[in-house]
Amino acid sequence: MKVTRVVIYPFDTSSLGGQVKAMADVELDGELLIKGFKVVASRKGGVFISYPSKRAHGGRYFDLIIPLSRDLKEHIREEILKAYKEKME
Repeated sequence: MKVTRVVIYPFDTSSLGGQVKAMADVELDGELLIKGFKVVASRKGGVFISYPSKRAHGGRYFDLIIPLSRDLKEHIREEILKAYKEKME
C-alpha cells in the first residue's frame, strides 16, 4: 500500500500547554482514508507521528490503526512529516 494523499490541518495546542502541532488524514492507494493522525512536538524539539487512538476504561489509550509492515509504517510517517513541513513553510 502506498500513501496517495495527505491532508494536514494545523492545530497548534502549545498555547494551551499541549504538544499537538497538527492533525492529518492519510489516503492509501486512493481507496482507504484514515483520519486522526497527530503531529506531536517532542521534548527534544522535533516532531513525531501519533496514530489514531481511543481512550479505554482506566484512562489508557490504544492505537486504532496498526501497520503490520515496518515499511508501511515508515512510509506513512515520512509522507505525513513531508506534508506537514510543506504546509508549515
